[in-house]
Amino acid sequence: MKDILLVGDDGSSSASSGTGACIARTARFRHALETAGFRVSVLSPSEGTRGAAEIKHFLVDRSFSCIVTISPFHAEAVAIANPDLPIWIDMNGTHPAETLLLGNDDGLSGERLVRILALENTLLMRGDAFSTPSRRQAFAVRGELLLLGRMGKRSSEFIPVSPIPHCSMGVFEVNDKSSTGFRIISTGSFNLWFDEITLFNALESAMERDKSIEFISTGGRVPVSLAKYDNFRKMIEKSRFSERFTLHGWIPYDELMEVYRTASAAVYTDLPSMETTLGARTRTLDWIKRGIPVVCTDGAEISENIRSHGLGIVVPQQDHAALAKAFLQLISSPDLSENIIENQEKWCSAEGSSENLFQPLVSWCRNPSRTKTNPIGTSTIPRLNSIAYLRKIFHEISTDKGIGYAAYRVFLRIFPFFKHSGEK
Repeated sequence: MKDILLVGDDGSSSASSGTGACIARTARFRHALETAGFRVSVLSPSEGTRGAAEIKHFLVDRSFSCIVTISPFHAEAVAIANPDLPIWIDMNGTHPAETLLLGNDDGLSGERLVRILALENTLLMRGDAFSTPSRRQAFAVRGELLLLGRMGKRSSEFIPVSPIPHCSMGVFEVNDKSSTGFRIISTGSFNLWFDEITLFNALESAMERDKSIEFISTGGRVPVSLAKYDNFRKMIEKSRFSERFTLHGWIPYDELMEVYRTASAAVYTDLPSMETTLGARTRTLDWIKRGIPVVCTDGAEISENIRSHGLGIVVPQQDHAALAKAFLQLISSPDLSENIIENQEKWCSAEGSSENLFQPLVSWCRNPSRTKTNPIGTSTIPRLNSIAYLRKIFHEISTDKGIGYAAYRVFLRIFPFFKHSGEK
C-alpha cells in the first residue's frame, strides 16, 4: 500500500474565508484515494515560503511515494519547497480569469495579476501531472504547458492533464420533499461571477405567480467578493416578498444537510466571463447527489451536463423571465422533477461517479513518476518576490498609482511585517 501526501485545505478554516472550493476539492481527492486503497496524510500549510518551510519540515522523517496538491496557495507552497517526489497538481480553477473580475477600483489590478501569474507559472513549471475541475480548463492548461515548452520534444514525452470534474461523493440519497412550500435553495459563495440581480428578479417574479415558493440561502460573502451578497440582501429588504426569503449565511455542516433535506430545487446564476467559461460549479454536484433538481444559467461546463443528461433545467444567462419560468415548470409538473431525480441517480452511479472521474489520478498514484524532460521555455512572469518580480510590480503599480505608492508596495513585499492590520 502506497503512502500519499495530500496538500490542500483540511477544512479547519471556515468556508467564509473564500476556501470553500478548496475544502470540497481536498475532501473529494482524499475520499477517492482512500477508497482506492492508499494511505493518505493531509497537510494544510501556510502560503508562500513559510508554507514551503512547513512542508520541508513535515517531510524530514516521513516517506511518501508522491504528493497530490490542490491549488492555488497550498500547491504553490509545494512547488516552492520542490521536494524530490512526483507531484500531481490540481489546478482548482483558472486563477488569472478569477483575478480579472476583481477590477481596478483600488489601482492594484496590475499587482494582483502579476502575483497570480507568478503563482500559475510556478505550478506549471513544477508539476509532473495535472488535473482540472473542467474539461475546458484541461485544454487551457495543455496550451499553457505547450507555451512554456513543458510538453517535451517528442509526442511520447507529454505531461498528463486530466479533467476531474467535481463529482458526487458517497451514495446517492433522495431527500424529503414533503414540506408544504416549494423551497428553492442556493448554497456557497456569492462570487464575483455570481449574478445576484438575475436571481433576485427571477425569484420575485416567480413568487408573484406562486405563493408556495420560498427561497433559502446558505453561504454568502467571501473576502474577494463582498458587494454581491450585500446587494442581494438590500434587494430582499425592499421586496414585498421579503418574508419568503431566508438568508442563513455560513452555517455548520449539519445545518446545511437539513437545508438540503427539504429542498425542492437548487439554483445558481452566472455572469458571462472567462471564469464562467473555464470554471466549475462545486456546489452543483452536492445538489445532484442529493436528488435536488437544478435550475441554472448556461455558460459553465456543468450546465452542458445538466442539459444533456436531464439533471435539471438550463436557461440563458441574464434572463430572469426564463429562470422564473423554470421554477414554475417544476412546481406545475411533479413528473418533471421525478424524471430529473431519476436521471441524477443514474448519472451519479456512472459518468458522474467518483470511481469513474478519479480513475486517471488513481492510476498515476499507483505508478507515480517525475517528468523526464526539462522545459524548453521560461516562465512568463519572474519568480515570486525575486528582484525581477519586484521590478515588475513596481512598473505595474506606478502606471496606475504613481511612483511613491509603487515604492511603498514594493517595500511591503520586502518587509511584510510593516503592513497595517487588514492591509493586502
